[in-house]
Amino acid sequence: MIFVPSILAFGVIVAAYVNLGAKLATLRHDGVLKRIRTTPLPAAAYLSGVLGSTAATTLAITGCTAVIGWLAFGAAPRAAGLPEIAGGLALGVICFGSLGLALSSVARSAESASPIANASYLPVAIMSGIFDPTFSVPRWLSIAVGLLPVRALAQILQQGYTPVEHAPPTDLLVLCCWAAGGCALAVWRFRWH
Repeated sequence: MIFVPSILAFGVIVAAYVNLGAKLATLRHDGVLKRIRTTPLPAAAYLSGVLGSTAATTLAITGCTAVIGWLAFGAAPRAAGLPEIAGGLALGVICFGSLGLALSSVARSAESASPIANASYLPVAIMSGIFDPTFSVPRWLSIAVGLLPVRALAQILQQGYTPVEHAPPTDLLVLCCWAAGGCALAVWRFRWH
């Protein structure tokens, strides 16, 4: 039961951060974003469509993972935990989507976006215990990793499956801060060409 929420978090991160960042970097590199600006379609509408597609993909991944976890392992969320899971997923998509937008604006080329994304989240995911909850790191590193959004999202989703009533508010705060930082960086650095 402990792995299903972690895999849910992993799916959100890959879809909203890695895929979105790499996709937008590729569209920019190929000149698609620049051409969109010359059409009658408002640029904001196009970007909203890309973000909506990312959210839909994330929800599909989440749904499939939850159903497979339930059928294969009997891991079902608590009824009282469903609002927490829904809120955590929504906040996770916003947080990692904004970080994906920021990543796309930082990557210099389409080829560099995926390696940058993987190098920035995989070590944190491993140290956060997403793949192995028994993985231990020194206390100082655990505190540092706790300030990053990967562990916060995984713990919020875990709360929906375990009998603990609510996620610590610090996890929500961490996701909100990273979402705000990602949005600020994306607004500041996002470019269409």
